[in-house]
Amino acid sequence: MFCSRSVPRLRACARRWYQRPSLQHVSPDKELPGVFTARGLQNAWFDRADHYAAQLNKYTQGTQETALENIIYEESRSYIKRHITNYASLLYNLEFAMQSLQGNPQNKIPQGPIGRESLLETPATEQLIKNEPRSSGNTELHQLLENSFGSIAEFKTLLLNSALAISGEGFTWLVARKVTQSEMDRVSNSTGDKILFDKLFVLNTYNAGSPFNFNRAGSITTLNKTEKAKEAKSEQNSTTEVDEFSKTLKDIRRAKEEAVDPELAYIPLLAIDSSPKAWLHNYGAFGKRQYLENVWEATEWKVVESRLAGLTRSLDSSI
Repeated sequence: MFCSRSVPRLRACARRWYQRPSLQHVSPDKELPGVFTARGLQNAWFDRADHYAAQLNKYTQGTQETALENIIYEESRSYIKRHITNYASLLYNLEFAMQSLQGNPQNKIPQGPIGRESLLETPATEQLIKNEPRSSGNTELHQLLENSFGSIAEFKTLLLNSALAISGEGFTWLVARKVTQSEMDRVSNSTGDKILFDKLFVLNTYNAGSPFNFNRAGSITTLNKTEKAKEAKSEQNSTTEVDEFSKTLKDIRRAKEEAVDPELAYIPLLAIDSSPKAWLHNYGAFGKRQYLENVWEATEWKVVESRLAGLTRSLDSSI
Protein backbone atom coordinates (compact mmCIF):
# COMPACT_ATOMS: atom_id res chain seq x y z
CA MET A 1 0.00 0.00 0.00
CA PHE A 2 1.29 3.44 -0.89
CA CYS A 3 1.03 6.62 1.13
CA SER A 4 -2.09 8.72 0.61
CA ARG A 5 -1.11 11.94 -1.14
CA SER A 6 -3.47 14.90 -1.36
CA VAL A 7 -0.82 17.23 -2.79
CA PRO A 8 2.11 16.47 -5.11
CA ARG A 9 4.88 16.39 -2.52
CA LEU A 10 6.67 13.64 -0.67
CA ARG A 11 5.45 12.78 2.79
CA ALA A 12 6.31 10.21 5.40
CA CYS A 13 3.81 7.40 5.81
CA ALA A 14 1.68 7.35 8.96
CA ARG A 15 3.03 3.84 9.64
CA ARG A 16 6.45 5.42 10.05
CA TRP A 17 8.22 4.08 6.99
CA TYR A 18 8.79 5.51 3.56
CA GLN A 19 7.44 3.92 0.40
CA ARG A 20 7.60 4.58 -3.31
CA PRO A 21 5.26 7.50 -4.05
CA SER A 22 2.18 6.68 -6.11
CA LEU A 23 2.01 8.49 -9.45
CA GLN A 24 -1.25 8.16 -11.35
CA HIS A 25 0.27 8.43 -14.82
CA VAL A 26 2.73 5.52 -14.49
CA SER A 27 2.02 1.82 -13.96
CA PRO A 28 4.23 -1.27 -13.69
CA ASP A 29 4.58 -3.25 -16.92
CA LYS A 30 3.37 -0.29 -19.00
CA GLU A 31 5.39 2.19 -21.03
CA LEU A 32 5.48 5.93 -20.56
CA PRO A 33 4.51 6.92 -24.11
CA GLY A 34 7.25 8.57 -26.10
CA VAL A 35 9.82 8.35 -23.30
CA PHE A 36 10.27 4.87 -21.79
CA THR A 37 9.33 1.33 -22.66
CA ALA A 38 7.90 -0.74 -19.79
CA ARG A 39 11.38 -2.09 -18.99
CA GLY A 40 12.91 1.36 -19.31
CA LEU A 41 10.32 2.83 -16.94
CA GLN A 42 10.98 0.02 -14.48
CA ASN A 43 14.66 0.98 -14.47
CA ALA A 44 14.12 4.73 -14.43
CA TRP A 45 11.39 4.93 -11.80
CA PHE A 46 10.09 1.85 -10.01
CA ASP A 47 13.38 0.11 -9.16
CA ARG A 48 15.15 3.29 -8.10
CA ALA A 49 12.26 4.67 -6.04
CA ASP A 50 11.89 1.34 -4.24
CA HIS A 51 15.63 1.21 -3.55
CA TYR A 52 15.82 4.78 -2.24
CA ALA A 53 12.81 4.23 0.03
CA ALA A 54 14.28 0.97 1.36
CA GLN A 55 17.62 2.60 2.10
CA LEU A 56 15.91 5.55 3.76
CA ASN A 57 13.99 3.17 6.01
CA LYS A 58 17.25 1.37 6.83
CA TYR A 59 18.91 4.55 8.07
CA THR A 60 15.87 6.05 9.84
CA GLN A 61 14.89 3.04 11.94
CA GLY A 62 13.63 4.04 15.36
CA THR A 63 13.40 7.72 14.54
CA GLN A 64 10.32 9.91 14.31
CA GLU A 65 8.84 10.26 10.84
CA THR A 66 9.81 13.43 9.02
CA ALA A 67 8.76 14.89 5.68
CA LEU A 68 11.54 14.50 3.14
CA GLU A 69 11.76 18.23 2.48
CA ASN A 70 12.47 18.78 6.17
CA ILE A 71 15.20 16.15 6.18
CA ILE A 72 16.89 17.81 3.22
CA TYR A 73 16.65 21.27 4.80
CA GLU A 74 17.58 20.37 8.36
CA GLU A 75 20.11 17.55 8.06
CA SER A 76 22.17 18.65 5.06
CA ARG A 77 24.94 19.99 7.30
CA SER A 78 25.21 16.82 9.36
CA TYR A 79 28.01 14.46 8.37
CA ILE A 80 26.65 11.73 10.64
CA LYS A 81 23.22 11.83 8.98
CA ARG A 82 24.53 12.13 5.43
CA HIS A 83 23.05 8.78 4.34
CA ILE A 84 19.59 9.85 5.50
CA THR A 85 19.91 13.19 3.72
CA ASN A 86 21.23 11.59 0.54
CA TYR A 87 18.43 9.05 0.15
CA ALA A 88 15.77 11.58 1.12
CA SER A 89 17.13 13.91 -1.56
CA LEU A 90 17.37 11.17 -4.20
CA LEU A 91 13.79 10.08 -3.60
CA TYR A 92 12.51 13.65 -3.61
CA ASN A 93 14.42 14.56 -6.78
CA LEU A 94 13.28 11.47 -8.66
CA GLU A 95 9.61 11.94 -7.87
CA PHE A 96 9.74 15.66 -8.59
CA ALA A 97 11.13 14.93 -12.05
CA MET A 98 8.59 12.19 -12.78
CA GLN A 99 5.58 14.29 -11.77
CA SER A 100 5.86 16.55 -14.82
CA LEU A 101 7.08 13.86 -17.23
CA GLN A 102 3.73 12.56 -18.41
CA GLY A 103 4.44 11.14 -21.85
CA ASN A 104 3.79 12.05 -25.47
CA PRO A 105 2.30 9.36 -27.77
CA GLN A 106 3.55 11.26 -30.84
CA ASN A 107 7.17 10.64 -29.85
CA LYS A 108 8.93 7.44 -30.82
CA ILE A 109 11.04 5.45 -28.41
CA PRO A 110 14.14 4.05 -30.18
CA GLN A 111 13.77 0.42 -31.19
CA GLY A 112 17.36 -0.17 -30.14
CA PRO A 113 20.36 1.74 -28.78
CA ILE A 114 21.23 4.87 -30.77
CA GLY A 115 24.59 4.56 -32.55
CA ARG A 116 27.69 6.72 -32.25
CA GLU A 117 26.90 8.36 -35.60
CA SER A 118 24.32 10.47 -33.75
CA LEU A 119 27.21 12.41 -32.22
CA LEU A 120 28.04 13.78 -35.67
CA GLU A 121 24.53 14.94 -36.48
CA THR A 122 23.95 18.68 -36.70
CA PRO A 123 21.38 19.77 -34.10
CA ALA A 124 18.09 20.84 -35.64
CA THR A 125 17.48 24.58 -35.87
CA GLU A 126 13.72 24.55 -36.05
CA GLN A 127 11.89 27.85 -36.10
CA LEU A 128 8.98 26.30 -34.24
CA ILE A 129 9.69 24.90 -30.79
CA LYS A 130 7.54 21.87 -30.06
CA ASN A 131 5.61 21.74 -26.79
CA GLU A 132 6.06 25.35 -25.75
CA PRO A 133 4.31 26.13 -22.45
CA ARG A 134 2.04 28.59 -24.25
CA SER A 135 0.80 25.88 -26.62
CA SER A 136 -0.88 24.12 -23.69
CA GLY A 137 -2.31 27.31 -22.20
CA ASN A 138 0.42 27.97 -19.64
CA THR A 139 0.91 31.61 -20.54
CA GLU A 140 2.12 32.78 -17.11
CA LEU A 141 5.00 30.32 -17.13
CA HIS A 142 5.74 31.07 -20.78
CA GLN A 143 6.06 34.80 -20.05
CA LEU A 144 8.27 34.23 -17.02
CA LEU A 145 10.59 32.03 -19.07
CA GLU A 146 10.88 34.65 -21.79
CA ASN A 147 11.56 37.37 -19.19
CA SER A 148 14.28 35.29 -17.54
CA PHE A 149 15.99 33.68 -20.55
CA GLY A 150 15.13 35.90 -23.51
CA SER A 151 13.10 33.33 -25.44
CA ILE A 152 11.76 29.80 -25.14
CA ALA A 153 14.38 28.66 -27.65
CA GLU A 154 17.17 30.02 -25.46
CA PHE A 155 15.62 28.44 -22.37
CA LYS A 156 15.30 25.05 -24.05
CA THR A 157 18.88 25.18 -25.30
CA LEU A 158 20.23 26.06 -21.86
CA LEU A 159 18.08 23.46 -20.10
CA LEU A 160 18.93 20.54 -22.38
CA ASN A 161 22.60 21.43 -22.77
CA SER A 162 22.93 21.67 -18.99
CA ALA A 163 21.41 18.21 -18.67
CA LEU A 164 23.64 16.89 -21.45
CA ALA A 165 26.71 18.14 -19.58
CA ILE A 166 26.05 15.84 -16.60
CA SER A 167 28.20 12.79 -17.25
CA GLY A 168 27.10 10.79 -14.20
CA GLU A 169 24.24 10.93 -11.71
CA GLY A 170 22.38 14.21 -11.41
CA PHE A 171 19.36 16.37 -12.14
CA THR A 172 18.86 19.59 -14.08
CA TRP A 173 16.45 22.09 -12.54
CA LEU A 174 14.38 25.11 -13.41
CA VAL A 175 14.21 27.13 -10.21
CA ALA A 176 12.88 30.45 -8.96
CA ARG A 177 15.33 32.46 -6.87
CA LYS A 178 13.69 33.58 -3.66
CA VAL A 179 14.18 37.21 -2.71
CA THR A 180 16.11 37.44 0.56
CA GLN A 181 14.69 39.17 3.60
CA SER A 182 17.18 42.01 3.34
CA GLU A 183 16.10 42.62 -0.27
CA MET A 184 12.43 42.42 0.70
CA ASP A 185 13.03 45.13 3.28
CA ARG A 186 14.49 47.29 0.52
CA VAL A 187 11.55 47.04 -1.86
CA SER A 188 7.95 48.07 -1.29
CA ASN A 189 6.09 45.18 -2.94
CA SER A 190 2.86 44.17 -1.25
CA THR A 191 2.85 40.39 -1.61
CA GLY A 192 0.63 39.23 1.24
CA ASP A 193 1.39 35.61 2.09
CA LYS A 194 3.10 34.89 -1.23
CA ILE A 195 6.81 34.17 -1.55
CA LEU A 196 8.66 36.81 -3.54
CA PHE A 197 11.11 35.74 -6.27
CA ASP A 198 13.09 37.76 -8.75
CA LYS A 199 14.08 35.48 -11.64
CA LEU A 200 14.14 31.93 -12.98
CA PHE A 201 17.40 30.02 -13.34
CA VAL A 202 18.67 26.68 -14.65
CA LEU A 203 21.07 24.77 -12.41
CA ASN A 204 22.53 21.29 -12.08
CA THR A 205 22.79 19.15 -8.97
CA TYR A 206 24.99 16.08 -8.85
CA ASN A 207 24.50 12.72 -7.17
CA ALA A 208 22.24 13.42 -4.16
CA GLY A 209 22.48 17.20 -4.42
CA SER A 210 19.36 19.31 -3.89
CA PRO A 211 18.28 22.78 -5.03
CA PHE A 212 17.07 23.34 -1.47
CA ASN A 213 20.65 23.54 -0.20
CA PHE A 214 22.37 24.41 -3.48
CA ASN A 215 23.86 27.61 -2.07
CA ARG A 216 24.39 26.40 1.47
CA ALA A 217 27.64 25.25 3.02
CA GLY A 218 26.43 21.77 3.92
CA SER A 219 29.13 20.09 1.86
CA ILE A 220 31.79 22.00 3.79
CA THR A 221 31.33 19.50 6.61
CA THR A 222 32.48 16.69 4.34
CA LEU A 223 35.50 18.72 3.25
CA ASN A 224 36.39 19.39 6.88
CA LYS A 225 36.15 15.69 7.72
CA THR A 226 38.37 14.76 4.79
CA GLU A 227 40.89 17.45 5.60
CA LYS A 228 41.15 16.41 9.25
CA ALA A 229 41.66 12.80 8.22
CA LYS A 230 44.46 13.81 5.87
CA GLU A 231 46.09 15.97 8.54
CA ALA A 232 45.93 13.15 11.08
CA LYS A 233 47.50 10.75 8.58
CA SER A 234 50.29 13.23 7.86
CA GLU A 235 51.02 13.61 11.56
CA GLN A 236 51.16 9.84 12.01
CA ASN A 237 53.66 9.55 9.17
CA SER A 238 55.71 12.42 10.67
CA THR A 239 56.12 13.92 7.23
CA THR A 240 57.35 17.48 6.75
CA GLU A 241 56.26 17.69 3.13
CA VAL A 242 53.55 20.16 2.20
CA ASP A 243 50.27 18.31 1.63
CA GLU A 244 48.98 19.78 -1.61
CA PHE A 245 45.67 17.94 -1.30
CA SER A 246 45.05 19.44 2.13
CA LYS A 247 45.90 22.90 0.82
CA THR A 248 43.45 22.43 -2.03
CA LEU A 249 40.69 21.42 0.36
CA LYS A 250 41.36 24.50 2.47
CA ASP A 251 41.17 26.71 -0.61
CA ILE A 252 37.87 25.11 -1.69
CA ARG A 253 36.44 25.45 1.80
CA ARG A 254 37.48 29.09 2.05
CA ALA A 255 36.03 29.92 -1.37
CA LYS A 256 32.71 28.24 -0.58
CA GLU A 257 32.43 29.90 2.80
CA GLU A 258 33.01 33.30 1.20
CA ALA A 259 30.55 32.64 -1.66
CA VAL A 260 27.63 31.27 0.33
CA ASP A 261 24.79 33.65 1.08
CA PRO A 262 22.86 32.05 3.97
CA GLU A 263 19.68 33.89 2.98
CA LEU A 264 19.66 32.80 -0.67
CA ALA A 265 17.22 30.03 -1.57
CA TYR A 266 15.88 28.40 -4.72
CA ILE A 267 12.37 27.07 -5.26
CA PRO A 268 12.22 24.11 -7.70
CA LEU A 269 9.71 24.23 -10.56
CA LEU A 270 10.97 21.52 -12.95
CA ALA A 271 13.53 18.73 -12.79
CA ILE A 272 15.03 16.56 -15.53
CA ASP A 273 16.56 13.24 -14.55
CA SER A 274 19.94 13.34 -16.31
CA SER A 275 21.24 10.08 -14.84
CA PRO A 276 22.21 7.15 -17.10
CA LYS A 277 19.90 4.96 -15.02
CA ALA A 278 17.03 6.89 -16.59
CA TRP A 279 17.95 6.79 -20.27
CA LEU A 280 20.63 4.17 -20.91
CA HIS A 281 18.29 1.17 -21.35
CA ASN A 282 16.11 2.72 -24.06
CA TYR A 283 18.54 5.14 -25.73
CA GLY A 284 21.97 3.55 -25.40
CA ALA A 285 25.32 5.15 -24.62
CA PHE A 286 25.00 7.70 -27.46
CA GLY A 287 21.31 8.49 -27.10
CA LYS A 288 21.16 11.00 -24.28
CA ARG A 289 20.42 13.96 -26.55
CA GLN A 290 17.44 12.15 -28.08
CA TYR A 291 16.24 11.23 -24.59
CA LEU A 292 16.34 14.88 -23.55
CA GLU A 293 14.44 15.96 -26.67
CA ASN A 294 11.77 13.37 -25.87
CA VAL A 295 11.62 14.56 -22.26
CA TRP A 296 11.07 18.16 -23.42
CA GLU A 297 8.22 17.12 -25.71
CA ALA A 298 6.69 14.93 -22.97
CA THR A 299 6.80 17.59 -20.23
CA GLU A 300 3.42 18.58 -18.80
CA TRP A 301 3.82 22.34 -18.34
CA LYS A 302 0.59 22.55 -16.40
CA VAL A 303 2.32 20.72 -13.54
CA VAL A 304 5.27 23.11 -13.73
CA GLU A 305 3.06 26.20 -13.75
CA SER A 306 1.06 24.87 -10.80
CA ARG A 307 4.25 25.10 -8.73
CA LEU A 308 4.16 28.87 -9.16
CA ALA A 309 1.14 28.97 -6.86
CA GLY A 310 2.09 30.90 -3.75
CA LEU A 311 4.89 32.73 -5.58
CA THR A 312 4.91 36.22 -7.02
CA ARG A 313 7.62 37.99 -9.01
CA SER A 314 9.28 41.09 -7.65
CA LEU A 315 8.45 44.26 -9.54
CA ASP A 316 11.84 45.72 -8.67
CA SER A 317 14.01 45.10 -11.71
CA SER A 318 17.17 45.94 -9.76
CA ILE A 319 16.88 42.78 -7.62
